[in-house]
Amino acid sequence: MRRRLAELGAPMPDWAGVCNAAQLQEFIDEHGGVAVLKTPRGGYDGHGVRKVTSGEDGADWFEQFDELLVEKLVDFRRELAQLVARRPSGEMKAWPVVETVQANGVCNEVFAPAPHATARIHEVADEIAETIAAGLDVTGVLAVELFETSDDRVLVNELAMRPHNSGHWTIDGARTSQFEQHLRAVLDLPLGDPSAREAATVMINILGGPQTGAITDRFATAMAQFPAAKIHTYGKDARPGRKVGHVTVAGSDLDQVAFEARGAAAVFDD
Repeated sequence: MRRRLAELGAPMPDWAGVCNAAQLQEFIDEHGGVAVLKTPRGGYDGHGVRKVTSGEDGADWFEQFDELLVEKLVDFRRELAQLVARRPSGEMKAWPVVETVQANGVCNEVFAPAPHATARIHEVADEIAETIAAGLDVTGVLAVELFETSDDRVLVNELAMRPHNSGHWTIDGARTSQFEQHLRAVLDLPLGDPSAREAATVMINILGGPQTGAITDRFATAMAQFPAAKIHTYGKDARPGRKVGHVTVAGSDLDQVAFEARGAAAVFDD
């Protein structure tokens, strides 16, 4: 995929395909003694990604895969995500770019739109996503995970060819959710308005869930304490670090919205 993105002119960290420890060591030596190594399959929620400082750090993965992807470790301010939907006839609509915050490699919080993002950041993120969607002939929703670097660049980190966790805020916070838009796109129907309903929407993932009792046992408490919160659960068994649901709050004041969303999500923690 990195090769195809390079053909499309997408901005990315320096990268290479490596087939053995010697090639990996050469890349590491040329990029400051540290790099990020990724597997071609199985990369999700922090899996299939590791920071490496030696060619031997990838030895076990070289036994499983013919080629690995190695990238320069990016000095970034924050992570962003740009979602876009495209229908076969070519129409595209993009949601506002969002900021994502990770916890142990798993998306934990999403702020929509990305706070303090300049008009240029919105423009560049939208242009990157739409270029990729058109170039790959995408049908449906595409999520482009991005780095906003310390030197004011926007670089592609990863792609998700589907509705994405960074877009769950759209269920309650956008005029057209990513799930409705995905169906419209797949059916080649006119796309809906992706704009935000409020000045700020914050989504907090429920990671792990209650280790005692059912998650539904805590609905009443969360709803009573945080009546503006919208609670979504996925019918999954509780497990440390697992995404078992999310909470969304939308409103005019970012700090208040974030406080309420975090508070409601915390009700489901042990």
